[in-house]
Amino acid sequence: MAAFDALITGDLPPAGNAVVLRRSAVLPRFPDYRPLWLNSGTAALALALMLVRRSRPEVSDPAVVLPGYGCPDLVAAAVFAGLRPVLADVCRDAPGYELESLGRALAPSVVAVVAVNFLGIGERLGAIRDLLRVRTRTPVALIEDNAQWYPEAPLAEPRGDLICLSFGRGKPVSLLGGGALLVRDPLWPLLQELPVADPIEPGSLFPWKTKAYNVLLQPRLYALLSRNPWLRLGQTQFKPLTAIRRMDSVRQGLLGENVDHYLRRPRTVERVLRELCADSPWIERDLTVEAGPRCARLLRYPVLCADRLSRDTLWARLRRAGLGATAMYQQALSEIAGVTERVSLSAPLHGARFFADRLLTLPVHEGVSQAHLSRLERLLRVVD
Repeated sequence: MAAFDALITGDLPPAGNAVVLRRSAVLPRFPDYRPLWLNSGTAALALALMLVRRSRPEVSDPAVVLPGYGCPDLVAAAVFAGLRPVLADVCRDAPGYELESLGRALAPSVVAVVAVNFLGIGERLGAIRDLLRVRTRTPVALIEDNAQWYPEAPLAEPRGDLICLSFGRGKPVSLLGGGALLVRDPLWPLLQELPVADPIEPGSLFPWKTKAYNVLLQPRLYALLSRNPWLRLGQTQFKPLTAIRRMDSVRQGLLGENVDHYLRRPRTVERVLRELCADSPWIERDLTVEAGPRCARLLRYPVLCADRLSRDTLWARLRRAGLGATAMYQQALSEIAGVTERVSLSAPLHGARFFADRLLTLPVHEGVSQAHLSRLERLLRVVD
């Protein structure tokens, strides 16, 4: 029945707010930080790492600590910046670092730790700051990767020394490309010494490509893409970063309106999903509840099932119904093709593997309707 319904209603994309094609001269501002607008979030992270490397010239073989569960773009940024990626384990039941594993990874060669905001759940920045203060004798930069979140209020302490944002496809604020690096004033002069290429303007076809993207977010059309086995939508793979450029003028002109549009959206879907997951026999842990005040506006709604079998069973049911569920990366970062040979481990990634086996995410974007939520409710509350 679910598969038959999906043929009629289409497939809901797992993420993807439409791009607003209205220009604004006003760019977002971030107190205590200066923004540098760039061509991608990966470029922003790579530039942050290059900046840290420039600030620590005495370290001959600089390394950066990354979480053992995450996007391979983290590794691509480190490789481009010339830093050695070292993976520390994450918690079995939460997306953040397992702090003991992070502590073991803090060798003298480490010049930076990347703290990832996971789908809107912030990392424990205060605890990481405390750990760096206790375990390290030389300065280690804390870089906040917010590629999966956009801040909607003034940034309160504790915060990262550098903050990365992304405006690519499927991001909270999407311009189909672009990113930003937020830099505190003491580091700004060093940033001016780093090479950043001129932008490539997208040309006259950009509005038409954007309108086509917006149309393809409609479930019936998205189903044509998602059910095509040749396209492999959503497949996780390593993609090398090739350049760091300034953001083009077209995306800069659209950014302000798209940020405002995103932040005006109600969070009704998140509230409904929290109620549904609380009563679901499939869901063992609701990560939004357990994160408490660290949970802000979400890109997707993350939950954990009891084990891989139950996760995969529920995921298959939701996929057949076209309800936009994903299992994200599905494996530890070190096991993703193209990443294995580029990273070293501070310890076995047992937590990352267990977390990856059980994670399921549900859509919360503006295309989720009451009809979708009603179908989700039926599938989340019934065990055949």
